[in-house]
Amino acid sequence: MKWIKTILIGIAATFAMDLGMNLIMIIFGIAPTNIHPAAAFLYNLGIDQHYLSLLVHYSYGTLWALVFVYTFEKNFTAFTAIIFALVLWLFMMVVYSPIIGWGFFGIGNAQLLESDHPLYLSSSIDYLIMTAAVHIFYGATLGFLAGRFISQKERKITSNRNIYRTKS
Repeated sequence: MKWIKTILIGIAATFAMDLGMNLIMIIFGIAPTNIHPAAAFLYNLGIDQHYLSLLVHYSYGTLWALVFVYTFEKNFTAFTAIIFALVLWLFMMVVYSPIIGWGFFGIGNAQLLESDHPLYLSSSIDYLIMTAAVHIFYGATLGFLAGRFISQKERKITSNRNIYRTKS
């Protein structure tokens, strides 16, 4: 049951990430990329990224939610999840972003592409701000939901086990 809850939490945290990205784009007018990073990754592989990119993105977010919950077990907090998400952001900047063609920390030749090219990157600074902010949304949501729906139940199970041990 824990893994089902974790999958749902991963989907919700990834949705919060997407919602945060849309809010930032609307409120601050920051849209450093023409397509989502998951779509850009698939584009580079020559795969039609229209709907598959959503599946890849949500699967990736859910995978990391599972890693987080099963790595930190009962010791997770929203703060721990935000740090975890920022480590994922760092991984994105050092590994994923260069693979896409956006360079380390968004510093590369993607700004030289035509502005309508799918892999065009308008600003390294906007890219850094946007991606870090949405990872914070992801981490905060992941930590809050995991703490609310997973750790409380496990604490009850652990305390019940301790009660039975002391009575014996």
